[in-house]
Amino acid sequence: MTAGSDSPGVRSTVAYAVGETIARLGARRCFGVVGSGNFHVTVALRAAGVEFVAARHENHAVTMADAYARLTGELTLVSLHPGPGLTNATTGIAEAARSRTPLLVLAGTTANGALRSNFRIDQEDLARSVEAVAERLHSPHTALADTARAVERAMWDRRTVVLNMPLDVQDAPLPENTPLPVARAVANPPIPTPEAVGALADAVEGSRRPLVLAGRGAVLSGAGKALRELADRTGALLATTACGHGLFADDRWSVGISGGFSSNEAARLIRESDLILGFGASLTQWTTRHGRLIGPATTVAQIDVEPGRLGSQRDVDLPVVGDVSRTAAALRGELDARGHVATSELRTAEAAERVRKADNHHEPFTDTSTEQHIDPRTLSMRVDELLPADRTVVVDSGHFMGWPARYFRVADARSWCFTQGFQSIGLGLPTAIGAARAAPDRLVLAGVGDGGFLMSIAELETAVRLDITLCVVVYDDAAYAAEVHHFGPEGHPTDTVRFPDRDIAAIARGFGAEGIVVRTLDDLRPLRDWVAQGPRGVFVVDAKVTPDLVADWLEEAFRGEH
Repeated sequence: MTAGSDSPGVRSTVAYAVGETIARLGARRCFGVVGSGNFHVTVALRAAGVEFVAARHENHAVTMADAYARLTGELTLVSLHPGPGLTNATTGIAEAARSRTPLLVLAGTTANGALRSNFRIDQEDLARSVEAVAERLHSPHTALADTARAVERAMWDRRTVVLNMPLDVQDAPLPENTPLPVARAVANPPIPTPEAVGALADAVEGSRRPLVLAGRGAVLSGAGKALRELADRTGALLATTACGHGLFADDRWSVGISGGFSSNEAARLIRESDLILGFGASLTQWTTRHGRLIGPATTVAQIDVEPGRLGSQRDVDLPVVGDVSRTAAALRGELDARGHVATSELRTAEAAERVRKADNHHEPFTDTSTEQHIDPRTLSMRVDELLPADRTVVVDSGHFMGWPARYFRVADARSWCFTQGFQSIGLGLPTAIGAARAAPDRLVLAGVGDGGFLMSIAELETAVRLDITLCVVVYDDAAYAAEVHHFGPEGHPTDTVRFPDRDIAAIARGFGAEGIVVRTLDDLRPLRDWVAQGPRGVFVVDAKVTPDLVADWLEEAFRGEH
């Protein structure tokens, strides 16, 4: 069959053929805001069986799609109007692009001859400026091939692709006998060279305190089992980056997240490593605490499918190009072939007890709660206890973000979504909505700040409309606290980043959600009752957290800047 034929369900315009083609290539869900420039392609997608999720703002639509794609691995779509539709979405596109989320953004574009259109901007340059890939429907004759190429770049290269669709091309008749593109198999990920595997094996044989550090690349590779087996074979401890959180959630030898969210004991264990095997981890300043978690004599290996990421954040001793799962299996095979006997000092009863105490829930702290404000650590641990273990956890950006990252436990890596590639606040609520569409039978627990939540609060209507099960914990200190704690001690005025205290719970109830104000642990009783009755719908906790408590991880980051 060829597109443009008289077969049932096949429409005559390029816009309809593009929508049908993308559905045939595997897309199941599209997020967006519909305007005149993307109306027909959105209708075509729906007619072809693709579910459309209508957001209230384009930026949030992209963020929902980003979260959905991260958690499902599916070809995921965003549909946007030309000009302001795309500019509104730019922050979300930047986050997805820098996180290498496979995403296809269908962006309507002004007609090729519409030079005076109010909507006209250079959309391709805009996409490239935030590290997305710019593609285009060049003509009616090439439109389906252009579409297939954009899909392949998104899925094969793990890139966020903006497919610009000029209105005159969309509205044109599809030429007769245009062949329908055929989906090609995704290329196999690279295998490390024998020399690289040998060098890794040499490093392991010379190590007595190895650490396997896994990032988001390990999650995408499905490498949890392979890395656990490698750690058992070498006697290594396990840790993850913030983006890889949950990969080793139930492993007794895991010290949790490496970096600013580590407990003091976990940081000591990581710092004592003499070999760090970084699998799919970028080794950023956040993961290494500005390098302080890596000892001067520690050998650092970095394994990644993308050569450009090797050594991009810090110097490494052993850069290896290879898929995480394949490299872990190859290294284990090489050690078996050599008859390697692990000489690790870490698989002892004493080490096991240290690892147990490295959990953040065992880290002692002085509770700063008062009658008016609750300590965010006390709050987080209690919420963690109250909510079901079968949940997806998402965290927005901001001063507060370490508390939910430390204390909201997850069962596995697919239960965690951490959008921090662009470090924008305001993405937490739409991330939660996308995560809920990815796992509709599971409660979503979102940790957000008051500033970011109010930025995105229009999507609370979306969450209620979609009838998702969502608990939003707002760490409400009535301020942009990172700036308060950064510049206030230097003597600068902070009135520009402080705001009146508002009843966010009342605002949430206006959207149709349940909402409570929490100042003490006793105020959490309605949340406990909500869970006991079988959680359903949206529940917002407006937690009035201690405003003067400085997050230790952020304080350390401030010091690292100087």
